[in-house]
Amino acid sequence: MLFVVWLVLPPAYVVVLGRRYVRQAQEAARDTMWAYAEVQDLLDDFETAQDSQDAAQAGMPSARTEVTQELPRVTEPPAAVGKHRLDESLLARGVAS
Repeated sequence: MLFVVWLVLPPAYVVVLGRRYVRQAQEAARDTMWAYAEVQDLLDDFETAQDSQDAAQAGMPSARTEVTQELPRVTEPPAAVGKHRLDESLLARGVAS
């Protein structure tokens, strides 16, 4: 009799645990799909609101439109770009002497 219990108990244990984990996985997948659907609905609402807002402001260019202003071209280089690390300063001359 003990031998039969020894043979039957592990597969029964696996079946019981397997069913439990399958049920938990199904519930988690259902919750995930619900959350995904909610996020998609929110994104769709946001896109429609954004489209209607863009249509209302069609006359004004923004950073998201292809209409941009070009900056004037610099023809001459600037006289002084900045201090280079090898340029001597008054402080460096005073320390060196």
